[in-house]
Amino acid sequence: MGAEKMDRIGSLPEEVLSHILSFLTTKEAAITSILSKRWRNLFTLVPNLDIDDSVFLNPEEGKRERDGILQSFMDFVDRVLALQGDTPIKKFSLKCKTGIDTDRVNRWIRNALQRGVTSLELVLDFPRHGDDSYMYLLPVEMFVSTKLVELSLRSDFGVDWWRGGTNTFLPMLKTLTFESKWILLCDDLEVFLSAFPLLEEFYMADIAWPETDESVSSQSLRKLTIHACGFEDFQNPMSISFDTPNLVYLAYSDYVAADYPKVNLPNLAEALLDFKVTGHQIDLIREPDDEDEVSLRLGNVWKLISGLRNVNKLFISAETLEVSCYFPKRQMFLK
Repeated sequence: MGAEKMDRIGSLPEEVLSHILSFLTTKEAAITSILSKRWRNLFTLVPNLDIDDSVFLNPEEGKRERDGILQSFMDFVDRVLALQGDTPIKKFSLKCKTGIDTDRVNRWIRNALQRGVTSLELVLDFPRHGDDSYMYLLPVEMFVSTKLVELSLRSDFGVDWWRGGTNTFLPMLKTLTFESKWILLCDDLEVFLSAFPLLEEFYMADIAWPETDESVSSQSLRKLTIHACGFEDFQNPMSISFDTPNLVYLAYSDYVAADYPKVNLPNLAEALLDFKVTGHQIDLIREPDDEDEVSLRLGNVWKLISGLRNVNKLFISAETLEVSCYFPKRQMFLK
């Protein structure tokens, strides 16, 4: 019965089989090549590649040492890409950590871009060198792709997005995800977002703002999520503006900024707010130099909240309510 079921599966069209294999990791899909002669090269037709070095770095007992495993992983990826040739690819997911040759990583990414990848997920944890002068650089070709629709970047050690990419323009990008404490941008956020004219979803997590004035400005953006971790030893953000007239969803977790000079959110339907105060702000509250300074550094949060007047759903964290207790009473009413 088992053989009959296998025969039934094996008799399916190649397009169906390759679609089934697309739900597996690339290593699992490659293993199916031993099933029979017909399956030998089917995995090379899979339009999705899911490459994860942890599959190799958690081997069964008795396997080779780490260096040998890393080399085996890199050779495996090279072979897979060589076997696939220039067949089109839809999604490329790459998860790599310390020890992988970054030049080869960039070659793999370029390969996916040249084959018209539309969804690119990169989880790359390459630490800086001891002098902090080096950070892994993404390939320049990624900054000018005319095919990318979804892009996700995650790293514990940082992403140098903009270096070498000052001419960035991704005309088809609709979803952008950042999860990293260190994201180096050559220009401010407003200029950065202008490189994505069709962007609809922007997700930033575990980020720390630079000590500058920032503006989230986009005519196309519909969903925005900001989870800023910040650093207790730093001042709170300088100022943050929101000029996103078509935004319908906002999730915003951050330290209270000194000011929110522009809040243009006329179509916002749902908002989640989670504000915190820095140690410096608490010191001002406990021992203010003068009352106006406290008002300036805390009261301006109501400029943002007043801009949410059209929302249907508003979720406010308990910490945000606690922060609101610091505000002067005259600023605690929405206008």
